Amino acid sequence: MTVENALNAYIDLNVLLIAVTAIWMVLQWTLARTSLRAAYLTQLRLLYGLIAMVLLSPLIVFCIETCQRWGLVSVRGGFSLSDFAVAQYLHGNIALSPTKFESLLMLRSEWTHGIASFNTWMGFAVFGLLLSGFGVMVIRNAKNSWRLIRLIGRAYPLRSIGKVDIRVSHETRVPFSTRGLWRYHVVLPTGLLAHSNDARIAVAHEIQHIRQGDLAWEIALELMRPFFFWNPAFARCKRDVERLRELACDQQVLGRKTHATRAYCECLLRACQNSLTTGPATQIVAPSVPFVQLDLRKRANHSEGFLKQRIISMIEQGQSSGSHRLGPVLLMSLLATVTCITLAIRPVESWSHDRLMLSTIVNLERLNNRTVSQ
Repeated sequence: MTVENALNAYIDLNVLLIAVTAIWMVLQWTLARTSLRAAYLTQLRLLYGLIAMVLLSPLIVFCIETCQRWGLVSVRGGFSLSDFAVAQYLHGNIALSPTKFESLLMLRSEWTHGIASFNTWMGFAVFGLLLSGFGVMVIRNAKNSWRLIRLIGRAYPLRSIGKVDIRVSHETRVPFSTRGLWRYHVVLPTGLLAHSNDARIAVAHEIQHIRQGDLAWEIALELMRPFFFWNPAFARCKRDVERLRELACDQQVLGRKTHATRAYCECLLRACQNSLTTGPATQIVAPSVPFVQLDLRKRANHSEGFLKQRIISMIEQGQSSGSHRLGPVLLMSLLATVTCITLAIRPVESWSHDRLMLSTIVNLERLNNRTVSQ
């Protein structure tokens, strides 16, 4: 694979992520006005499915291109946005001169070729910024993972439940869960042992995160961060995942009727209060899923608003009927839509009949301009 091909694949991946985020925002707005507005676990699975399709999109394109080379799929089959634009232009729906339209159509190819060939300062600048951001994010992830490994290693093992180790540490103020290669870890602050009911609620909450697969997805999202550190669509998806997984977890734990809603809310508020106390305790770092975490810097208002939303959601405790039936249907529809977008935005290697006609029109226009100038 050449540098230009890799750059094209990277651009396609980011464009797809932006498109998927736009689809998710529209879906979110729609679900908020239906009976699925409180089906947080269903919404979380839908969002996970969309992110998974973004990660699998290079594999989908590779499989399609392989089938085309083997003759299993027609090279002319499928839909392309660029071919659609050319068809609209030939039908007179785009008011541009042939030369300007062709230059606009070839803008991305010329831009990626100029950057990948390092013929201009822009190529060095773009690659420098991308590599710098990637390096900073990789170092950040490695540092956070090392801090987390050391914290777990120093924590006192309390008990084990299957593949889950419950540990106690004086280095954290908030309960959290994380995972290693083979085992899961739930870490409780030492002060929580004085409130046995709070400890049971925190353990139940973190084990529910393990059941939902939230730890694996947290690791996957942190691994994605170096590649999408500049993309606001990634930040939006990450924030919505963090919000939905907590709402879904609260809903599922309280749905078992093993803990009173008031006791659960009071436990959450006490955990928030403990996270605000000063001391040498370590701030929870990724990849981990904390019971609660307030950001006192730029997102303080967002954190406080989300805490209020969690409390209101637990008090209302509205699980919509029919969410499990509609969830798979919505997911399959979304996956089909994302697959079509993946195939539509990829660069077209072969020339269609419409592209040949456009090239002929452009050449005739250039010939006419030369004749007039002479």
